[in-house]
Amino acid sequence: MAEVNPPAWMQAGSYPARNDRLGAISSMLCYPGFAADEATPLRIRQGVKPSYQNYQLKVRAAATPNMTVIVSAGFAWVDNHDVGGFGAYCCVNDADKILTIQPSGAAGQYRKDAVVASVYDAETSGSASEWRIEVIQGAYAATAGAAVLPALPNSAQILASVAVDATVTSITAGKIADMRNYTVAAGGILPTTLNTYPTRPHPGQTMYLTDTDLYVYGKADGTVVPLALGTGAFAFARKSADTPRASTITMSADPHLTVPVATFATYTVDAYLIYSGSTTGDVNVALSGPTSSDGSWSAVGYGRDVPANVATGGHTIRMNPNSIIAVQPRSYGADTVDESLHLRGILRTAGAAGSLAVQWSQAASDTTATIMRTDSWLRVQRVA
Repeated sequence: MAEVNPPAWMQAGSYPARNDRLGAISSMLCYPGFAADEATPLRIRQGVKPSYQNYQLKVRAAATPNMTVIVSAGFAWVDNHDVGGFGAYCCVNDADKILTIQPSGAAGQYRKDAVVASVYDAETSGSASEWRIEVIQGAYAATAGAAVLPALPNSAQILASVAVDATVTSITAGKIADMRNYTVAAGGILPTTLNTYPTRPHPGQTMYLTDTDLYVYGKADGTVVPLALGTGAFAFARKSADTPRASTITMSADPHLTVPVATFATYTVDAYLIYSGSTTGDVNVALSGPTSSDGSWSAVGYGRDVPANVATGGHTIRMNPNSIIAVQPRSYGADTVDESLHLRGILRTAGAAGSLAVQWSQAASDTTATIMRTDSWLRVQRVA
């Protein structure tokens, strides 16, 4: 089949609902932007309509927690994944929907359930013709960490995951993880996050990264670059909450101190890190950049006697530059009162877009947490 005829809304025309889905819904929504969808050009980015505080179809706990969750009113667009090229469905929920979460049963049984917006169309599969907000129950696991999400219906948009602990009697807000995608009309600004934005958006697709407060856009070569980072422009990230890390020397990126950077660009780097901990655990700090990037940094911070594994007091500058691409950590002392670390450097990117991130851990494993504090910040300025 080639041309889909007749076109939607032709005078005296007669056509199936598929034509309306393709012409009035799918054609108006943005491209999904992932490699897996490129073989089916009529695919759309399915998801929930953005709104103030992204409240549409939000899954939340009951005011007095029990074994239910509540799904707010809202709109979702769900693509038909039973048959390629059958278009997207507009799904509307006009009031709070209460869903029951089944108890976990015996001790040692843990689950991860999925709350989804599912479309069932008898034209392409099965006998039902409706959409539902429903809970898909996960398989039992021996530990919470081993629990995984269940397989979802073919044509479904996941809204949230719900962690169901052994012998649980109520579902609290902390057990609900928001997993909604958002979608907009073609050409609209797409809300997403640094770790989930489409890797292959159409050229010019603008996206707002809700977790870093930055705009990025797609280029014709398939890369994603910051919208505002022309020469002289800044990108800035601030910690909005404390992050504690205890009993670990494994370096990992801070959840807040990450900024996207463009390809083939040069940036100066500044950071102001506030932290506390024990004089045993102290802190290791490094910077990491995109693949094939290069650069170096140094910092002024609270001194640490590495062989003696103790903080020495006083402020010390690490004069030798530390590699960004090698994620070369340096150790600094910590104390029970807040200390600060002042970092400066340079980053040169190559052909891979990505992010510059502050990586850190304890310098020595200790049960007293090292805490990276609120209002620590990372800033880059493009200079070439």
